[in-house]
Formats: sequence, structure tokens, C-alpha cells
Amino acid sequence: MREPLKNNFSTDLNKSLLATLIRYFPPIEFNEALIDVVNVLMDGLSRGDVYIDMKKIPENLELKYKDWPSYHMKALLESGWTKGDNSPIVLNGDLISWRRTHDEIVETIQKILLRNRPINNLSKESSVRIDAKNLAHLNIQQKEAVNLVKTEQIILLSGGPGTGKTSTILQMLLQALTRNPTLNIAMAAPTGKAAKKLKDTIQAGIAEFENSIKDKLSNIPSKTLHKWLEAGPNGFRRNSQRLLNLDLIVIDEMSMVDLSTINGLLDALTKSCQIILVGDPDQLLPIESGGIWQILQEKEMKINFQSNSVKLTQSYRNKGDIALLRNTLKDEGVNAFWHLLSMKEDSSNTSQYLSSLKSIPDPVVKTLFNYRKKLKKLTENCINYIPNEAWQSSMIEVPQSVEVLKLFNFIDNVLILCPQRYGPWGVKKIHEFLLGKRFEKETQKWEEGTPIMAKSNQPEIGLANGDVGIIIGNGEKRRFLFNVFSEEQRVVTRLINPSRLNMYDAAYAMTIHKAQGSEADQVLLLWPSTSKVSEENTLIKFYSDDYEKRMLYTAITRAKKQLLVITNKEEDF
Repeated sequence: MREPLKNNFSTDLNKSLLATLIRYFPPIEFNEALIDVVNVLMDGLSRGDVYIDMKKIPENLELKYKDWPSYHMKALLESGWTKGDNSPIVLNGDLISWRRTHDEIVETIQKILLRNRPINNLSKESSVRIDAKNLAHLNIQQKEAVNLVKTEQIILLSGGPGTGKTSTILQMLLQALTRNPTLNIAMAAPTGKAAKKLKDTIQAGIAEFENSIKDKLSNIPSKTLHKWLEAGPNGFRRNSQRLLNLDLIVIDEMSMVDLSTINGLLDALTKSCQIILVGDPDQLLPIESGGIWQILQEKEMKINFQSNSVKLTQSYRNKGDIALLRNTLKDEGVNAFWHLLSMKEDSSNTSQYLSSLKSIPDPVVKTLFNYRKKLKKLTENCINYIPNEAWQSSMIEVPQSVEVLKLFNFIDNVLILCPQRYGPWGVKKIHEFLLGKRFEKETQKWEEGTPIMAKSNQPEIGLANGDVGIIIGNGEKRRFLFNVFSEEQRVVTRLINPSRLNMYDAAYAMTIHKAQGSEADQVLLLWPSTSKVSEENTLIKFYSDDYEKRMLYTAITRAKKQLLVITNKEEDF
């Protein structure tokens, strides 16, 4: 069903890398089987897999030599590329990895383990107390996590969607303020949307709290990790020489956090700062950087965190057949998921649709046209509520009218997800269908009401990579509208001149990776079974069972109310 790799090198990058290795680490004995080793390592890294198990035969990757792994292991050992501390490849039992990434993971884990100790005694007289009724709705696992705040400097809180992670975080923060009401607390996430979602959920959870504690909790800032670290072209401006003045930080969506960012954060925190790491270990790994969160969840690693690691398993969010599909995928694997999906009848919140790869599927076309029409109308309604003088500025806050709130709520109603940017049902094809073949070069022709996504971090205008906004106005009044966090940690709406954005893309559809941290009432998942090759032939990705499982899991757990999975007909096989 999936096409094998036809060339010796999956990308020109792999070819260049092999040439560099030969130049700087001349092999004791060269064997062309090393080409396969490089391709397998790079293929794994493109999915976020740092360690490759040599015992497993690489799926869908056409090897130059078929006797994997015995022949390749012999070639690798004879090359000398795994000998010594400066070798380019690390061999640990049956696992191989790139030395650079392996060393970075080891360094990160060491930094975390150094903080894995009982917390300093910060108790003070406090008027804040946890009322018993606040904890009454928590299960045993949640209460265990809350109690860890009194004793542990680093806490690992894991769980799937709907297991109460955010409500647990809220009670953990309340416990911390009970211990010391003067703590300087921060919340962080990898994306702006995830940081805003965390802030919004905390705000909703404190509605019935007493005013004194409500004020403390509502004033806790929530920013992207890059904003906390003051990321710039030359790296992080917050570091070991310029520490963040924080007593406690909560980092949500840890499955998305890459190695360089978590390393930078650990360097920028004081030794006494308490750290709460939160995430879902079953989601996708960060591309090309390895997933530290998933590594911390492994059985061998968890031995180091037995006393301060809690996994939430009880689900509080009933998603009907969406939950059934999710649990089947998580517990029984990819094949069981597809079998269940093919056997079950369409229900109120899940359905499957078969279509030809030769065109955009009808349900997607219908959804896109209705979505675009509604977005255009909602955007036009907003214009009347933007003061005339606002259009003269390159960036300005505008009133958050009811119409503006309606617009941004509707943007989040629908997600059209694709495994890749390229291919017959890729993100690019969706946007070509709506915006024309030359849409990437003719951004000025995108019409009012087109959703857009920022593709770089621009703290000077409050935007982070992945933030979604919309085009509003035409001609000289053509602007971008985004919801962002102000310096006072309020969600504000900014009208921004297009010239201020460094890079952006259309956002009618997005890759599953880009959708992490988001949720929508309705999710349409396009899942082609063939043609994993990009049109430009510059990148080929192959899905291992684990990668496909993580990809599907991440996609279907974005859906709050409705999920439609679209696959191609057998005629395309």
C-alpha cells in the first residue's frame, strides 16, 4: 500500500551528511551498507525518533542491502563510527542514534535529575487555605499530584485528554499559594494557542473562588516558552547569566517541547524553582529533535521519578465513539483502530468517508465553502466596530466587540487536518483548491476572511509561531487581525499591517503537527494510504507503526464533538 524508497538516499541532505561523515570521521572500513544506516537514522529523526531499534526492520524504506540488521551492524562496527566518546553514532545494545542528539538528551535528563529532590521549606504564614470542598471533586490520583506540591521540586503529571490535567494544575497552584502566598508563579506552553487555552481554563475554574485567591490565580501570567526565554535570532536572552525570577513554573503540552527549548529553560531557572511538567505521552514527538517528555515516561526512566510522577487515567470527558476509537488506538494499536473504524456504523459524533485521491473529497469541499462564506461575513461585520483611526497604525489594539469574539470563536470551530503538507490530500493541495495554484506567491490576492497562521516567533508584536488570525479589510485597509496576550496578560485583539509579519501561511487546513495544542468542535481528518512522497521529491516520510499511532491519536483527540475520517478508495492502491 505504501511506496518504497527508490533511491539510495531519501534526500540530498542525507547524501551530504554521509559525505561530511566520511570527510571528518574517515571510516576504518567503508561499506555501502552505511548508506542504509544514515537513511534509517535520518528517517527516524524526521519523525522525532532519536533511537532506532536495529532489531526492527525499517518499514517502507528500500535498503541497498537486505540483510538488516546483521550486515548493517557489522558494517557499522567495522567503520569505527560507534567507537569513542566523539563518535558520530552511538550504539547502546540494539539501539543506534546520532551522537549529537543522544548527548543533548543525556544532558537534559541530567539537568532534570539534579532538580529531582525535596523542595526547600518555603512555608510562611498564609491567609490562603485550601477548602476541603475544592478537593472533594478530585480523584485519588489528582489529590496525590496536589500533595506533591508540598514536597517535590519537580513533578511529572501525565494523562490523556479529558483526564482532568488542567483542574489538577489549578489545585496544585492553590496548594503552592497556601504554602507561600508571595510565590512568583508562571505558566508556559510551546504555542500561543496552548498558552491561551491554559490561561482560559484556569480563569474558568476560579469563577467561584474567594476574591483574594481569585486575584492571585487570575494574575498568573501564561506565555509561550519562547516568550519566557525571550527568544531572538541569536538564541535565548534568558539564560544562566540572566535568570528568570520565578519560584514555580507549570509547563503544559510537554509532548510538544523540543530539546533545545527545555534545555534553555532549565538553564534560565533558579536552582530553587519548582517545576511542574504536564503532558500527554501518547501524542506526536517534536520533529527532528526528539521528545524528552516521552523519554521521561519510559519504564526505565520512571524509576527515577517514582515518588513525584502521577499519571491520570480516569476520563471525565465523554466523547462517545471518539473516545472509543481513541482508547482502541491507544490500547490495541493501529490495525485495531482501522478495523473498528471500518466495521462500525456512522454515529452522532464519528463517521468515515471513502474518496478518490484524484480530487478533494466532497465533505471537505462542502465544509470549506461553508466555512469560508461564514468567515467572510463575520469578518465584514467586524469592520464597523474598528475605529477609523486604527487603520492608520501599523499595529494597534482594537475593541473586543461581540462581533470580534464571534469571529475568533468560529475560527476555532473547524479543523481540517492532513498528515503532511504535500501530497494529493496535503495542506498545499487544499489551499491550491481554494486560493489558486500560485497562492504561495500571490498572498496579496488572498481575500478578506482568509484565516492565516504566523510561521515565526515575533514577540515585538505579540505573535508566536502557529498563532492563527484572519485577513480583514481590502486595498489600503487590508490588515491582519490576531488575538494575542498583552504585557498585562490580557487577551487583546490587534490589528496588524501585513508588512509587520515576517512569515505566514493560509490556515484553512493544517498539518497534524501544527494542530497540537488546539481543539475544535468539528475535525475532518484526511488520511491518504498512498503517495507519501512530496511533489517536489525533496522529502519522503514513512510511517512506522508507532509514528502512525501517535499521528492518528493526536489528530482524533483534537475533536471535541464531531470527527470525520476520510480515507481513499481501493482503486487508488
